[in-house]
Amino acid sequence: MRKWADTARAFDSYLRLRTFPLAFKLFASADALDKVKGIRRLEHKPRMCQLITLARVHGWTLGATADELGSPVCASIIGLAEPPPELMEGKTLSGIMYKTARDASQHEKAVPRLPAGKYKAVAVAPLAGNKFEPDIVLIYGNPAQIFMLVAAMQWEDFESLPFHCVGESSCSDAIARCYLTAKPSIALPSYAERRYGQAQDDEMVIALPAIGADKVLRGLKGLHKGGIRYPIPSWGAQVQAPSLLEKEAPEELEP
Repeated sequence: MRKWADTARAFDSYLRLRTFPLAFKLFASADALDKVKGIRRLEHKPRMCQLITLARVHGWTLGATADELGSPVCASIIGLAEPPPELMEGKTLSGIMYKTARDASQHEKAVPRLPAGKYKAVAVAPLAGNKFEPDIVLIYGNPAQIFMLVAAMQWEDFESLPFHCVGESSCSDAIARCYLTAKPSIALPSYAERRYGQAQDDEMVIALPAIGADKVLRGLKGLHKGGIRYPIPSWGAQVQAPSLLEKEAPEELEP
C-alpha cells in the first residue's frame, strides 16, 4: 500500500484544510471490515454523513454494513441495499423537499446510485492513517480550496469538469457519481448532511478517484510554483489589477 500519509500531508500543506482528507472504501464482503486496524462499529445506527464527519473531524476509522446504517437511503446510494419502494414512489419526501410525490419520485430516479448488492460494507478514515487502500479520496473545503483542486486537475491534460446536482443527497452527487464515472465529482452538502453530518455553511466536498491523487498533487505543485496559491491574496476591488501574466516571479516556497 502506498504511503497515503504523505499524500494527506501534501493536501494539507497546499490547501490548509480545516478537516482531514478522507479515505473511502467499499467492500464486497462484510468480513473485510474486521481486517481494518482500529475500526469502530458504532452501537447506534448513524447516517453515512455522520460517519464521514466523525472521520474528518475526530479522526476516527469507522465501518458499517447496511444493517448498521441508520437510513436505508444511505445504504442504497452506495450499493449496500435496494432503495425502499416508498422512497422511489416519492412518498418519503413528498410535501417536504418536493411539492408532489411525482416530483419526489423524479428526483429519486435522478439520484446516482451504485448497483444494489454490489458491496456489503463501507469504511471511512483519515487518509493520513493508512488504514486501507482507498477507492476514492473525499476532501471538504471552502469554495476557494475546492477551486484550487479543480485548477490542479486541469494543470495537465486539461478537460472541462461538469458540475451535477440532484438536490437533496450530496453523498450521491459526490461519492456515487465518482464511483460511477471514475471522475472527480463536486457536491454541495445537502440539507440532511448539514442537519445530521454538521457540514458547515462555507463547505463543499469533492470526491477524487484515489488513482488520480498523484495528478492532483502535481497540479497543486505546478500552480504553487507559478504563484497560484491558497490562501488567495486579495488585490483590492478599488484599484487597477495587474495581469496574472505580468506578475513578479513568485518566491520559490515548498509547502
